[in-house]
Amino acid sequence: MKAKKRRLLPFRQAIPALLLYQLIAVSVTNLWMLGYSQLSKFLLHGTGRVAVSSGDYLFLFTTWQGILILLLSLITLFVFVALDINAAIILCGRLLKGEKPSVLLCIKNGILSLRCLCGPRGLLIVLYVSLLSPIINFGVKISLTENIYIPKFITSVIYENPLYATGVLVLFIAVVVIGLLFLFILHGALLDNMKLKDSAKQSARLVKQNWKNLLWKMILFSLIVFGITALIGMLIDLILFIPSLMHLSEMVKIAFDSAALLSGVLILSTLIMLMSSFYILFITELYLLYQSDGTWEYQQRENRKSPLIIAYVLLCVLVVIGGTVTSVFMGDGLLPSKVKPGYVAHRAGGVEAPENTVAGVQKAYELGAFGSEIDIQRTSDGYYVVNHDATFARVAGVNKKPSELTLAQVKELSVDGEPVPTLEEMLDASHNKVTLFIELKGDTADKQMADDTVRIIKEKNMTDETVIISLKYDLISHIETTYPEMNTGYLAFASFGDTAGLNCDYLALEEESATEKTIDSIHEKGKKVMVWTVNEADDIERFLRTDADAIITDSVALSEQIKTELEEQPLLQRLIFYLVDLL
Repeated sequence: MKAKKRRLLPFRQAIPALLLYQLIAVSVTNLWMLGYSQLSKFLLHGTGRVAVSSGDYLFLFTTWQGILILLLSLITLFVFVALDINAAIILCGRLLKGEKPSVLLCIKNGILSLRCLCGPRGLLIVLYVSLLSPIINFGVKISLTENIYIPKFITSVIYENPLYATGVLVLFIAVVVIGLLFLFILHGALLDNMKLKDSAKQSARLVKQNWKNLLWKMILFSLIVFGITALIGMLIDLILFIPSLMHLSEMVKIAFDSAALLSGVLILSTLIMLMSSFYILFITELYLLYQSDGTWEYQQRENRKSPLIIAYVLLCVLVVIGGTVTSVFMGDGLLPSKVKPGYVAHRAGGVEAPENTVAGVQKAYELGAFGSEIDIQRTSDGYYVVNHDATFARVAGVNKKPSELTLAQVKELSVDGEPVPTLEEMLDASHNKVTLFIELKGDTADKQMADDTVRIIKEKNMTDETVIISLKYDLISHIETTYPEMNTGYLAFASFGDTAGLNCDYLALEEESATEKTIDSIHEKGKKVMVWTVNEADDIERFLRTDADAIITDSVALSEQIKTELEEQPLLQRLIFYLVDLL
């Protein structure tokens, strides 16, 4: 295939149109989401709920309001595909052919193109780009679900089980292969008015004929993106190093570093904003090239200064100036050194002690933890013992559920030399030391467990020293309603709607859900926020610098070390981390 020196020219010339497209598409999708959100909340209130969460979603399939919400959600996915992908393909196709397309007209045509997606094939395409592409981080995706993920507590189970890991790997490869084979399916339908069936056949044929070149070009594209991003990062590091070579006042250093960091943040943010459009432009260019058997050439357009680019640059300059002035004169007040979140030792003492044991609670206390989280299950004779898994196989070598054993039999087991404790023993161990977060766990987590746990806590006079938590929202809501004096927490790894309005005192969010916006909205309702399960050093540092009330972690000693380091950081270093977080 004849090589062509296209390089970065198509991307550079397309920036004004793609930037305008992004601004309009984002505005339209935000307006759509506002309407969708309000209508969904109205329907939710009709079911007596304020949110859909991971612990309460079955009503979506059993009530007319839930079914309507699902239908609206599916329509929303189609709308985002039309605006984020279809319109972009139409715009990129016309740009590459040397035309001067109307961005608004391309967006209109993108919406009208939804007609070609009406049918089973269209539905599969929408589900693929909405759900599978973001999860495997491959191919085109829509902005609504681009951050969808598999929670870490699920991936950890997958990685620990060779059978699960193998199955997921096979599935991942299959999804990638399917994505590659039908990479150009929308291009044929949108640019050449082909039926999806014919476009799918053409896409598979083009990929098979050009797979070596395709893989090489995709690798090269990724390397260029990575290289540009890394270069910007290195330039920022170099600029930040300059003040240390000079004898400058602290205020001048702060101003210099603020301006450099803000400039870098804005450049990288712009690059990230345009990246999805650049990727579609890149794929569209390959489609035109392969479809013409290598005879197609990019039609260079006349260069003109874009008023939009000039206005955007001026806006960025104003942001840099404003941010720099704010950093110099208000930085210490905006970025206090005191770390707000405490940390809660996961499974009693994290990795510092045997799992879910009295020794773990003691270790958490010694290391300065704010709290200790444990998991309780009911034995066959009605007692509550502490264990995380469905059975004792992993921790004690006995493949039996707690519900299949009596308390006496459980007491014969040991976890790394420590006895399996009862709930009462863990309460005694935590008294006047740490707050005990008691998770209602497993098959025996029911209203009886909830009521019994409240009773036992009250018998110990430890209402203010405990928080009852669970993945099962109905149990937490039951306790909060029946026993309002108790502290409750709901473990929600996914939620939509008024999450802050859920009936509990603590909202425990999975890492990816714990955004500053969500944390603030929960605090506005007078409730507290925990983030779980935060174990990596970078993640611990990131969440200790938020307004969350606590993090649940296995790395208790590391959390204490990072907390100390953060509170000792000078203002300039805190400022650097804050600006980097803006990305």
